[in-house]
Amino acid sequence: MKEDKVVRMGNLPLRIKLLTTISGVHFDDCYSERVVDDIDGGEVAIISLEHLKQNKKASGRYKDLDDLEHL
Repeated sequence: MKEDKVVRMGNLPLRIKLLTTISGVHFDDCYSERVVDDIDGGEVAIISLEHLKQNKKASGRYKDLDDLEHL
């Protein structure tokens, strides 16, 4: 996938957005430190808490800064 793209799946209110690039972190770093979990029998890779915090801080959006206070 190309960088800086958003892929939307589903319809509101059950829509999800897949971002190919996020601020404050690099894919290679996030991938190497990902958390892998089993959800309903399927393996899912999830960004680490530390990288999520870095992303929320770098975005600077009020919603993300509020989220950061609760992580």
